[in-house]
Amino acid sequence: MTDLQLTFAMTPYDRVMPLITGQVKPAGITLHYQGMPGAVPGVFYEQIKYHRYDVSEFSFSSFLNDRPKGLPYYMLPVFHNRNFSYTQIVVSKASGIRQDHPEDLIGKRFAVMDYQQTAGLWIRGVLLHEFGVKDSDVKWVQTRGQNLSHTGASGTKLPPGVELTFADANFGSLFLRGEIDAAMGWGSPSASSIDRKGADVKGNPDFPLLFSDPKAEGIRYFKKNGVYPPHHTTIVRESILKEHPWVATSLMQAFEEAKEIAIKGWETTPPTLLVFGGLLRDEVADAFGRDPFPYGVKNNAKAIDMVQTISVEQGLSPKKAPMSDLFPEAVLLSDERL
Repeated sequence: MTDLQLTFAMTPYDRVMPLITGQVKPAGITLHYQGMPGAVPGVFYEQIKYHRYDVSEFSFSSFLNDRPKGLPYYMLPVFHNRNFSYTQIVVSKASGIRQDHPEDLIGKRFAVMDYQQTAGLWIRGVLLHEFGVKDSDVKWVQTRGQNLSHTGASGTKLPPGVELTFADANFGSLFLRGEIDAAMGWGSPSASSIDRKGADVKGNPDFPLLFSDPKAEGIRYFKKNGVYPPHHTTIVRESILKEHPWVATSLMQAFEEAKEIAIKGWETTPPTLLVFGGLLRDEVADAFGRDPFPYGVKNNAKAIDMVQTISVEQGLSPKKAPMSDLFPEAVLLSDERL
């Protein structure tokens, strides 16, 4: 039988590289790797607007927002770019925000690349549930344009009481101009097709991280909540899954196999450019276990529920969706057997 031919756009993560190089091949499928044109935000924007790729990395937040509006994709429980994004908040010393005092963000101007993006979703969720800072307590500034953004492409309407304005520069330039007090980082990825370029204030002592020890704070959050926040997921075109339901489990098995190759490589030979790689490997294993990137619905049930909860709380999703609205039936049945 001839293989099904699918276009495939995804960041070349170590856990995905065996799929990209062809070392791992999903049964019955030939993946045609497209790279990540325009980097993450470019691919996500084109998926929201034009449904360009058959299989791709995608924003978890945008999926929950856009699926009820008719986004013609299902999600695979293969999560990428997990991150404790709130530990990367940068603040201006001139704003009076004290280090290790998230409550000082109340009433401040906080810049995000895209209000709808999952990093922003998690930041607002953690600020509320861990530190009592509501989304309406902060004045939000978005650096992506009102239209050329995930928020704009999705037609997202923010709830009453939430203030959002649009900036004409990146985080660094806004910091230097005194127009923001905090941001979700120092600057935008250089390869992005929709993020504004500008000054880089990383290393400038006037703009430190909010948390003095972000690694310790992230581990604290994980030990308390049992969740390593997933930012990106994997989506597959719905029409393909309806015609070929087996595609979902074939892809799942291939992603698992590719990840196992990466884990074994990390265990035997940590990246040589990562100084103290062996020590860092052991430290990660002590905090998160052998596999910090578990796949599957059951393995991620707590994180999936948490993302849905904070999306509804922030007015980005109308309600929590049943798993059958999010994931292919074949994946749910396979997960149930496991």
